[in-house]
Amino acid sequence: MTTPPGVRKDASASRQNVAELVERLQKALTSSLGSLAEGTVPLVDVLREGARALEPGPGGKRLSPKEREAWGVQLEATLERLEDVMEGLQLAVRAQAGGKRD
Repeated sequence: MTTPPGVRKDASASRQNVAELVERLQKALTSSLGSLAEGTVPLVDVLREGARALEPGPGGKRLSPKEREAWGVQLEATLERLEDVMEGLQLAVRAQAGGKRD
């Protein structure tokens, strides 16, 4: 199987990309929610942990297919929960701003 053009084959690049995405998500949450973003920290931490588990660094333990699948299920549930939490926190931000809408 060949890698599509523009897609990196390097595992460290993939790991770095996932880590960067999680950090960008955390920054975006802080930017949009202010101090209320602290309510998302435990969920973002799970995403960060999952990213490390799915893409271990050099010498790190590779997960079995069953473990990878379990992490996938957990990360999907975490993202859904994060979406719900974000919606609630966005409502709180709007309420603090006097009910202004985007």
